[in-house]
Amino acid sequence: MTQGVSASDRLSILACGESAGGCSTCSPAGAHPHGILPPFLIQRSGPRTPKKLKPLFCIPTLAHIEITYACMEDCIMCYNPTRTRVNARDKSVVWSLVQNLAEARVPHTYLIGGEPTYGYSKDELQSYVEHLFENGSSVTIVTNGQVRLKGMTRNLACYGVSIHGADAESHDSITRLKGSWKRAVETAKFYVDEGHDVRIIPVVMGRNHDQMYRIAELAWEIGAEAIYYDVYEPGGIGEQNSVLSDLRMQPTTEELRVAIGQIIRARDDFRFRGDIGFGTALPFCFDERLIERGMQAGCGVGTWFCAVTNTGELRLCNQSRMSFGNILQRPIDKIWLDPMVDSHFRALQWVEEPCASCPVLEECGGGCKVDEGCTSGEFCIDRLVRGLSPEIKAKLKPSSLQRFHDLSVPEHYRVSSKSRFLAMTRKYEDRGDLFYKTRYQTVRIGESEAAIIDSILDATGPISERALVEAYRPFAPEEAIRKFYSGLLWTGALEAIC
Repeated sequence: MTQGVSASDRLSILACGESAGGCSTCSPAGAHPHGILPPFLIQRSGPRTPKKLKPLFCIPTLAHIEITYACMEDCIMCYNPTRTRVNARDKSVVWSLVQNLAEARVPHTYLIGGEPTYGYSKDELQSYVEHLFENGSSVTIVTNGQVRLKGMTRNLACYGVSIHGADAESHDSITRLKGSWKRAVETAKFYVDEGHDVRIIPVVMGRNHDQMYRIAELAWEIGAEAIYYDVYEPGGIGEQNSVLSDLRMQPTTEELRVAIGQIIRARDDFRFRGDIGFGTALPFCFDERLIERGMQAGCGVGTWFCAVTNTGELRLCNQSRMSFGNILQRPIDKIWLDPMVDSHFRALQWVEEPCASCPVLEECGGGCKVDEGCTSGEFCIDRLVRGLSPEIKAKLKPSSLQRFHDLSVPEHYRVSSKSRFLAMTRKYEDRGDLFYKTRYQTVRIGESEAAIIDSILDATGPISERALVEAYRPFAPEEAIRKFYSGLLWTGALEAIC
């Protein structure tokens, strides 16, 4: 990982275990079992004028817990560093991680691997889900669908099921497990039939780039709530396999544009309850269709997202090996707001042209920011724009980055039910972070909005928009209350009845 990192690039290296960050489960003389590194500062040209990514909240709103690196599949593109088996010690540490994130009230948590169902029973996973749910976190289990969890609690927010091919031959050649496509499809259907939200998660590679429309159609046929595409980037085991050109893993720019075209067409043809989009970052300038359709994809690394190893090391991305601290040794909010994260990442000193002078750098962040093929170490602008002319970004401006949210107010008053996933957190109110979360969203609010949320949480029946307007008319204009009601519907805090 550190090969090719010059002395000028690595301006600051902490010893393992120092309180400000670094690998805290190994000694300076030893190697971390998963290749975790202490932070190092990467200095390149940087922005022409001072710019800085900003964390949206004083804690990450989404944390992945890599509860295991074991897996029954042998996917060619796997970003995990190893496939070590789960043991009793792993489970005790993972339970501590779950308790830690629950106490911090991180709004959304993924139980991810490896494969979470490989080494963990349904009851063990359910206990994690319930504990996090009871403490204001919505949980997604990311799975390959090879093991079916029957009767999982309805307090699980979502299953993310990985399907990488439009047919068994394509998918099974990627997972290198015969029959895996059939089992994954049947498991996804089973979860839908049980009443769970299911999101399909394909990885876009050169070998399957022309199957994205059909995979979306398959997700539609299954009854999935949404489909999110991850674009392959080399990391872990996948990076080792990348030298085998016949695997056709990393898509070319033209192959990726073909895939984007199919994804856009699928978005027009299949009206999922959720969305069709990207789960990984793409440079906003790569394809102007992404801006035109409001599909710009930022991954949230260091702004609202982090990943935690099964030993507690906090990294800004699953594919990063740079740890800023261990959440079992230091509160996650202290690590998240540590000045070292600002200086080493959010200050964007690792950025170079054509991104350094881009007017939307703070929104885009250069696309995928962790590229193990980057010759200067972690944190670099996306390979898709690296070395291209600065003119590539000429059409971009912050005002063009609009997402299409309908918060209009109808003529009639609405009636809704509250979502079981609605919860409010006051833990960080003294820092200006009063927020509510839903199944998939986190929203900062003020005291007036919090009073409305409290009323909704206390209600035992349908939520009448008219009643809310009458109750809060002395404190806010009707139009503002009704628009907030629209926002509650859009974020999933309320579910429309009529």
